[in-house]
Amino acid sequence: MRRWLVESFGNPTEVWRLQEDAESFEPESDQLKIDVEAAGLGLPDVLMCNNDYPLTPPLPFTPSQEAAGKVVAVGANVDKRLVGTRVLGPTLFQAQRGGLAQSCLMHAAGALPIPDAMSGVEAAGFFIPYQTAWVALVRRANITADDTVLILGASGSSGAAAVQLAKAKGARVIAVAGGPEKAAFCARIGADTVIDRKKQDVTATARELTDGKGVSLVFDPVGGKAGRAAFKALAFEGRFLVIGYASGEWAHINLVETLMKNISLLGAMPVGYTPQQVLAAHEDLVKHWRDGSLKVASPQTFDFDDARSAIEHIAAGKVEGKVVVKL
Repeated sequence: MRRWLVESFGNPTEVWRLQEDAESFEPESDQLKIDVEAAGLGLPDVLMCNNDYPLTPPLPFTPSQEAAGKVVAVGANVDKRLVGTRVLGPTLFQAQRGGLAQSCLMHAAGALPIPDAMSGVEAAGFFIPYQTAWVALVRRANITADDTVLILGASGSSGAAAVQLAKAKGARVIAVAGGPEKAAFCARIGADTVIDRKKQDVTATARELTDGKGVSLVFDPVGGKAGRAAFKALAFEGRFLVIGYASGEWAHINLVETLMKNISLLGAMPVGYTPQQVLAAHEDLVKHWRDGSLKVASPQTFDFDDARSAIEHIAAGKVEGKVVVKL
């Protein structure tokens, strides 16, 4: 089996090793074994290489938290009719069986069906970004067509998914990105307006675009100074979705301002939900995908043998949408 391995901590391009061996493994009682069509990569895969991520597996491990492919074996407690079906979902990367290999493992309860017309490349980046966006915008924030949503990191994987889902739900989207190329990408995937944070003041521009009222909802996977600027652009009774800290630090939230403006702070992470709840979110996303209201951006795709270039691309901050490695 061919797989990428991280055998020591350090710069991803230096510690990733492509290995080919005769190792064989089988799924445990509640698991699926997947022949991988494509694997998704993200910033956590960079952080894990530096042992700077809370879910970093023990060494050696195979990267990639999500993948898509065909079920080739199931555990004793799993319906055997799943063999031969195509699924997407989170890999057992913490058990050292991430998606960047010819075969990987998934929990059966976490695997979701892939629509017939969806390619493996699309499916490999459909779980983490879109489930994150759905949990944040739909479940936590109860987004409506009356909302104006400010999305930080809008050219990244979760940000791009949030742009597309917010538009599918009828909201007005103000995307924030850095530089003309990323701004153009955000416009292509459906943002109504794009703020180039390298040239424009996020707070002032967002207020200007809303006639001084401010935005009703902020989606923040970036944190730090960008999160603070977005928080200051919130309207009275706005909602602030805490997603992550791609900047390296969490957003600086002023609790007095939170109180005085009746702002709601909402954590949003797609974990802890039942398989039925996750499936319901997936079905809603697929419904929008089928009717064309959720236009999934073409992933930035790399060949398996060139996976080091994929992780270097992420580490350099060049991501537009989702980075996927195709087998």
